[in-house]
Amino acid sequence: MKHIVAGGLIAAGLLTVPSVPAVAQSIDIGPGGVRIDPRSAREREDDAIRREERREEFREERRDAIRREERRREFDEDGPPRRDRY
Repeated sequence: MKHIVAGGLIAAGLLTVPSVPAVAQSIDIGPGGVRIDPRSAREREDDAIRREERREEFREERRDAIRREERRREFDEDGPPRRDRY
């Protein structure tokens, strides 16, 4: 009797659970091998936008650092303003 009840519960569970589709949204085959990307197209697009924003922030920080270094070098070459003392 236990086996019949258990079998019935398993059968009912299998019928109520919908089949799960493949979760891979993107499959790439390249020289590095096979790559499976489970993200949706929207998620991949969001990630690309975030990467571009981070890249631009890095470029701006680097530009600022270069400008600071150039100003420091100009100051060192010219020296601080001197007051002539008599």
